[in-house]
Amino acid sequence: MSKLLDGLRDYGADVDGVLDRFMDDEELFLSCLSEFVEGDDFETLIKTLESKSYDDAFEVAHALKGVTGNLGLLPLFNSVCVLVEALRAHEYTDIESKLQDVLNKKDEFLACYKEIS
Repeated sequence: MSKLLDGLRDYGADVDGVLDRFMDDEELFLSCLSEFVEGDDFETLIKTLESKSYDDAFEVAHALKGVTGNLGLLPLFNSVCVLVEALRAHEYTDIESKLQDVLNKKDEFLACYKEIS
């Protein structure tokens, strides 16, 4: 097991579940994880919420939910789920704090990723 996988497990990622989904192809998983880290989905989410384009924000958040779930990034996934459900229910009064929680969890993940990669 690589240092990266051990670090992801310590972060709270479901490494065993991910490797099962990726048919034990660690290289493919790490490649997908790298693409996720380099992506700009969070910037898009911020912009859609700032412009109050809630339907677009739902689409972006829902896609992030899928990606973070497939990559087993459970702490980030759980936070994104809360945001997705608020957007799905058209509950926007506390949306900024939900977004901030997502961004905090993203920063925690990125700090872990930088440390272990």
